[in-house]
Amino acid sequence: MRSAAMSSAALRPVAVGVLTGVAAGVAGLVVVLPADGSFVAALLGGSTARVGDLGLLVTGVAVCWAVFTLWPSTVLPTAVITVTNLAGLFGDGSIRAVMGVHALVLVAGAAGLITRRLLFRHPEARCRTVADVPMAVAALVIVTGAGYGLLLGNAPFGVMLAGYHFAVIPAYYFLATYTLNTPARLRSAAVLFVSASALLIVTSLAAPGRHGGVWALVIALPLLVISCRTTGWRRIGLVAIAALHLMDVALAAYRTTWVATGVAVLVLLLRGDRAVRRMTAATVLASTTLLVGVFALSSGVRIRAESMDSAFDRDAGFRVPEAMVGLRVFLHHPILGGGIGQVTPQAYLSGRGFMEVGPLYHVYHVMILANLGLVGLAALLWPLIRTLRVGLAFRSGPPFAFAALICGFIVAVAFSGPTTGHWTLGLLPALVLLTMRWGMAGADAPAGHPPAAAVPAVGGAAAAAPRQSAEPIDDGRPVHPVFMEAR
Repeated sequence: MRSAAMSSAALRPVAVGVLTGVAAGVAGLVVVLPADGSFVAALLGGSTARVGDLGLLVTGVAVCWAVFTLWPSTVLPTAVITVTNLAGLFGDGSIRAVMGVHALVLVAGAAGLITRRLLFRHPEARCRTVADVPMAVAALVIVTGAGYGLLLGNAPFGVMLAGYHFAVIPAYYFLATYTLNTPARLRSAAVLFVSASALLIVTSLAAPGRHGGVWALVIALPLLVISCRTTGWRRIGLVAIAALHLMDVALAAYRTTWVATGVAVLVLLLRGDRAVRRMTAATVLASTTLLVGVFALSSGVRIRAESMDSAFDRDAGFRVPEAMVGLRVFLHHPILGGGIGQVTPQAYLSGRGFMEVGPLYHVYHVMILANLGLVGLAALLWPLIRTLRVGLAFRSGPPFAFAALICGFIVAVAFSGPTTGHWTLGLLPALVLLTMRWGMAGADAPAGHPPAAAVPAVGGAAAAAPRQSAEPIDDGRPVHPVFMEAR
């Protein structure tokens, strides 16, 4: 244990130095931006006339930096929920705007953690798990792939776009292990996440357009699993909130999210215990009843429901020929891919004609193979498989629910993905291991795992169990081998 602690202490300055360098690099980039706003326009997809975006962007990042420094548990809820709702204020609300704002919020989160470590004499220890090494290897492969792409002559902007969709996975994982490293922080983040999500869903229920979906699914299934441990009005409340979020998943009309939902629910029904199966069926029924009710009462919901019909009518479009182009790139470079940022100029797509394809692809597996090859695919799957072996050992509890969601999103990314990137593949593994670490595993926990329900459940509805100490070091509890906490 002492050697592990010494090793962790030796690596800490290196980690702080790297994070400081990234934050300094972004700050320096902002300082040397062209005065005409051309860089901001390129990043956010707007015109050079909207130079005011730069001031608003810098102000927002500064506010986030200050808030994240004081309350680290707000980093991930802010990144997940507010970005997709506020990115429309910048540029033209394009994919570049969403990606740019999302990346800056994550950088502000990292900067807030650095600031805490510099200001506080005894900063909190990070939770370390068996997914640390696999996720660090994935991050290293991503950085190497970006350098390899630049070496091959890939456009820097293309490297940045594709690199974002890969880097968001380890970024979310490590931010979670730093910011949700105590039961109190995990609980406060859950309350903020669920409260903000429910408020947004209710207020925008009848608003036109396709919105919501992904984060609603991340909330819904853990809530319905947690409701198995409760009774009375508390159970009714949890089921109602879960049903509200599942209704939002349906109304969002994103087929990818529907696929993830179907696979995750199937895992709950096939692998879960009797209580989980019963509550899953009850929540799905409640969600369907709620959807029918609001459909009958609200004309705005009826308008949104039309997009559900169109989702069934839409075909695969150019996704298949696009994927074929990416697979041809992979076949020419099977080991390392074409480097992050690779493109195929003047590729012919049926129905689209000749166009440039890459570095982004609708099929995420093809995107990985084309940009990073088999090495990248293995590196990104390693932490997911390692986590699933742990999470699926349960048949109830939040770790099991998050593991079911991982299964759903692994399948769903074969079709498309959210504009903000596949952050779920980074956040969910961390939540599986963190909720298990803080005693939130099911009552059927395998031998050697932390005891069940020792901490109020994640998801915003605190259980009546006694509160544990927020100190993650030397707390006297048995630690399962999947955790290698620095002591």
